[in-house]
Amino acid sequence: MKGEKNGCISDKKGAWKNMTKETDKISVIVPVYNVKNYLEDCVQSITHQTYPDLEILLIDDGSDDGSGEICDRLQMTDARIRVFHEKHKGVSGARNKGLKEAAGAYIAFVDSDDVLEPDMYTYLIRLLKTHEAQIAACSGWYKYDAGVGKKFESPADVVCMNGREALGVLHERSYLRAYVWNKLFQREVLDGIRFSTELSFAEDYEMFCLVLEQCDTIVCGTKAEYYYMQRKSGICNRGYDGIYQKAMMMFEDYCNVYSRRYPQYKKLFENHYLFDLMGMAAAMTVGLCRLPISF
Repeated sequence: MKGEKNGCISDKKGAWKNMTKETDKISVIVPVYNVKNYLEDCVQSITHQTYPDLEILLIDDGSDDGSGEICDRLQMTDARIRVFHEKHKGVSGARNKGLKEAAGAYIAFVDSDDVLEPDMYTYLIRLLKTHEAQIAACSGWYKYDAGVGKKFESPADVVCMNGREALGVLHERSYLRAYVWNKLFQREVLDGIRFSTELSFAEDYEMFCLVLEQCDTIVCGTKAEYYYMQRKSGICNRGYDGIYQKAMMMFEDYCNVYSRRYPQYKKLFENHYLFDLMGMAAAMTVGLCRLPISF
């Protein structure tokens, strides 16, 4: 199953409805932890968005490399930037703080060493409104230290589906992944859902599965708008110390729960679980931070 178009309007030139009134605020939540060499490029790619009605929440997660000071300086250059300095709790705690403080009708997440195309949020909000969806996703690129890149798999044309269908497509390991940073969420679809602070790896997967279960419509576009940087540093170089064990237990739990709840997708859930186990073994072997595992 690859999802259905369900009347979706093509991404091809000239296919958009006339949508010029852009008055709905987007809250962009950026967890920041020891990324002084990347942070300014990341924030600049957000402040230069063609969609103007943004607030940018920089959540300094106890950085000790000067990233917090950079946040403060950036706040002085753009009134849309709000900075919060927190004790170190990890990416989930920082994102949850952003969700608590966000004032926008729409929620987006950006990792603080990544960059966006200038029209990313214009594109995603048009997808949401045109297709009356609660979640919109775009494609993007994996970028590596050596400068080479690999494009995410993307659908041939715009795809719309309901949350249950999306759970099936998610576990096919195709164009829909559980990453939150290439998506735009209607605020209401996140009601009652937060990132697990027990997880330091694959926290996106658990959260996104919960969101899909209360989502009426998700739309997946074709345009590559996000650049996801992968570096040999960070969490994967800190040693095993239970990080992957917790993630493996979470993947196993969700495989069992969803196999019972949606038996038509049982084989997909089982294959996805096995694939992720192999991916985590590879991550531990090579020490690559943010390995593109299938979640």
